[in-house]
Amino acid sequence: MARQADHEQRRRQFAAAALAVISRDGLEGLTMRNVAKEAGFTTGALTHYFQSKDEVLIAVSEHGAEIVRPMMDEAATGVSAREALRDLLHTILPASAAMKAQWRFWVAFWERGAHSPQVQRVMRERYFEYMNRVASVIRRAQEQGEAPRDLDVDQVAREIVATIDGLAVQVLLGAAKFTGAAQRQFVDTMLDARLGAVAASPPKASRAAG
Repeated sequence: MARQADHEQRRRQFAAAALAVISRDGLEGLTMRNVAKEAGFTTGALTHYFQSKDEVLIAVSEHGAEIVRPMMDEAATGVSAREALRDLLHTILPASAAMKAQWRFWVAFWERGAHSPQVQRVMRERYFEYMNRVASVIRRAQEQGEAPRDLDVDQVAREIVATIDGLAVQVLLGAAKFTGAAQRQFVDTMLDARLGAVAASPPKASRAAG
């Protein structure tokens, strides 16, 4: 059991090193030699765990999912589904250095997935999980009366995910001045436009009325 725990710990260590390399040097800098050096090991030690760069990329994907998934799960459990959806999307925005690093990796993963069936398969699994999580919260919003009943939930989930992807790419490229606050406001405005603004509570009737 201890040996297995050490094995998993070493894999996580190499995955974290690979993420650091991608964040700093991009996908072109991701070599077995660079990852091993970043982690403080020999290339031979790395190849004991990973046989190819694609295997390293997949390990980074798993490492990132272990970090981001609990954050998304916690955000999605809010009492108000509408607020939970907003918080879920806020959680994954590239508004911090850590999340920008995750997004840089994700963009590199997209690029590699266009050429590697192995990476593409994992990428599709991640997207399936991501969109299903968003869709499940939208359905809960419908049940709570916080979103229109006639929404095509799967289509809206795809639109929201595509919009977040586009926003993240603009942030990474510096194509627009999106501070963390501006990103969150963008999401809030998008949700109001796509799901409808949350209706304000009607004013209480005066005792003198009638």
